[in-house]
Amino acid sequence: MKIVITSNGEFIGSKFCPHFEECKYLIVYDTKTKLYGARKSPSFNTKNILTLTKFLKQIYIKNIITGKKINDKFFKVFIPTKKDISVEEAIIEFLENYNF
Repeated sequence: MKIVITSNGEFIGSKFCPHFEECKYLIVYDTKTKLYGARKSPSFNTKNILTLTKFLKQIYIKNIITGKKINDKFFKVFIPTKKDISVEEAIIEFLENYNF
């Protein structure tokens, strides 16, 4: 399964960004291969939530780790208990709480 994590940087060790449409980067993590990639968020400059949700739907991402709920029933959103963590720590918490 692939998940997207909102981030302030391009790496798995980067700081997690709890602001969905305001994040600078999206980290795409594959839970099977444990590989990840990063890209600049399409909504970073505009802060337009619809731009970001449309993009994620186009690349078939349903699972998102971010800091707030998203009012779109297409997505499964996981909100970490702590906000001042790394992307890797957010992924670990998600994996510990996700029912595969």
